[in-house]
Amino acid sequence: MTRIAPYDSSYADAWDEYVTRSPHSTIAHRSGWRDVMAEGLGHTPLYRMALDGQRLTGILPLFLVTTWWRTRYLVSLPWIDYGGICADDESTEQALLAEARQLASAHGVEFVEFRSVEQQPLDLTTRTDKVTFLMPLESDSEIVWKRFDAKLRNQIRKSEKSGLTTEFGGVDKLDSFYRVFAYNMRDLGTPVWGKHFFRAILRQFPNSAQLILVKRDNEVIAGGLVLSFKDRVYVPSASSYRWSLSYCPNHALYWAVIRYGCEHGLKYLDFGRSSWDGPTFNFKKQWGAPPTQLHWQYALHKAPDLPAINPGNPKYRLFIKLWQRLPLRVANWLGPRVIRNFP
Repeated sequence: MTRIAPYDSSYADAWDEYVTRSPHSTIAHRSGWRDVMAEGLGHTPLYRMALDGQRLTGILPLFLVTTWWRTRYLVSLPWIDYGGICADDESTEQALLAEARQLASAHGVEFVEFRSVEQQPLDLTTRTDKVTFLMPLESDSEIVWKRFDAKLRNQIRKSEKSGLTTEFGGVDKLDSFYRVFAYNMRDLGTPVWGKHFFRAILRQFPNSAQLILVKRDNEVIAGGLVLSFKDRVYVPSASSYRWSLSYCPNHALYWAVIRYGCEHGLKYLDFGRSSWDGPTFNFKKQWGAPPTQLHWQYALHKAPDLPAINPGNPKYRLFIKLWQRLPLRVANWLGPRVIRNFP
């Protein structure tokens, strides 16, 4: 008989073994995110396990997010594109959903958000405005190169002719990456995630998280966070200076990640989420991968409608314009305190 229990650290290895073997798991189901989100963003973990005796049959990574205006919601998972219930069968999914609803009631949240790839049969309200792009990789990057159209190849060649170089590293590259990332986020009008959050990711996943830097004349002009899990390499965060775009630094960055993925036997590059026809949609689409629909499902508890708590909401346009005018030092201090409210 299946029972639902709170996460217990004695099950840490069993949890990750379950994630490794489950065909339904994603990078977001790794147990390490529990400490990353708690340490880096201050969210409260409420992880749950489905057990048949002592055997794991399902998991639910879940965080309680409390905004500064005291609104609460449960998210699986904040920041990252994925999450949701991972279970062996539908009855276990329903048991974990029932537990999530009980937690929602106990904590007085507005809603529970499950960031699923495939739409799970949970009879929940679903948002379909987000997609990702999954590019198939090959054992030889030249095979991938031949799939590109002439325009994309020319942009990659332009980055090479501009003298751009790339290098991978860990925490030692964090200051250089964050300098570009924070500057670009301010220019976009978006509060920046704190440096300590990225440090927590790099420390928690030392064998599968790294940073990539793009340089010109030894100056870092672009950078990204690169994650690997199962057969995929991910780039959840990347930025470049606007003044450097004529050198095609973003093309240099992604081509280096593609070559890395091919050399390490990975099967897909996940470009990360975009809104349909949003600012980053066309850039990612040009690499030749069709959009993959994401299904973010909601158990609405107090909220009457689907939430739109994100900087892309039109009602935040004035906020974005004001943020773009902030001095960089002020934006970097305020950013982590603001953005944690928008998972």
